[in-house]
Amino acid sequence: MKGVLLVDMGGAKSPRELKLFLKRMFKDPYILPLGKLGRQFLSYYISNTRYRKSWKKYKLIGGSPIMEATHQTMLALQEKLPEDFKVRYAFSYSTPLIKESMDAFMAEGIHEITVLPLYPQGCFSTTKSVEHDVNKVVAKNPQLKIHIIKEFYQNKDFVDYWSNLILNHAYQHYLDKPLLLFSAHSIPTYLVEKGDTYPAAIEASAKAIANHLGFEYEVAYQSGMKRGTWLTPDIDTVLRQLAVKWKDQIVIIPISFLNENLETLYDIDHEIVPFGKKFLRFSHISRVALPVADCLLIKMFTDLVLSNISS
Repeated sequence: MKGVLLVDMGGAKSPRELKLFLKRMFKDPYILPLGKLGRQFLSYYISNTRYRKSWKKYKLIGGSPIMEATHQTMLALQEKLPEDFKVRYAFSYSTPLIKESMDAFMAEGIHEITVLPLYPQGCFSTTKSVEHDVNKVVAKNPQLKIHIIKEFYQNKDFVDYWSNLILNHAYQHYLDKPLLLFSAHSIPTYLVEKGDTYPAAIEASAKAIANHLGFEYEVAYQSGMKRGTWLTPDIDTVLRQLAVKWKDQIVIIPISFLNENLETLYDIDHEIVPFGKKFLRFSHISRVALPVADCLLIKMFTDLVLSNISS
């Protein structure tokens, strides 16, 4: 038997779980590049001061959808892979954690595992963090044979996946050729200075999809923190610029995500889209929704797993 491990950040189903999620996240050296004591202090401070405010947002969107979406993706992928494959999932900051799922594989006698981080574009704070957690388990279990799929934004199925979603969205909203605004989660600029290729991947990903469709496009970033310097342009600034240019039909593409989450359902839907409608007066602004376990994504994941095993 061979194992396949899908990995995402995770989420929370209660205020207590959210507090623990935040604590784990800000202890991660790939999120906060500080010494261990500094991370411990800040993770304690941030988790205790932020979780109540964040939980109010979670309540507005009906709770975190990531856990169930990842579970459904696991089931769909299990159906497509040969019978000698076992699929599990894990999260970086909520249960089941990466170590827990890898331990479960080993308990079943499965020692060859393909790890698939559910992040289309590689980034230090996502894919590198996953690799770090996987390698910690491997260091104590040298019998493990690990294959890590690092990024897949250039895959034809990924481009087709987004192209289909965008065309269907445009058809449903009676749009001819809207401007596509690709929005990605921002990261601190010091990561780029250290060699993080994430912004280049975001730009290349957006260009490939827009060129495939023949649509105009812009790239923006969202959810940057107030402290430090983060990737720009931020999405509010780009929307203001588009309004000045009399671009009137805007469709937002959350290009760095595969599953709905707080940043799509709250940040974009509850804040960014209303801002475009009420204050910038676009005749149309909307966001493309993210389906659960889309068939093209499952096909791509199946091909990626099988090709990595055979290579």
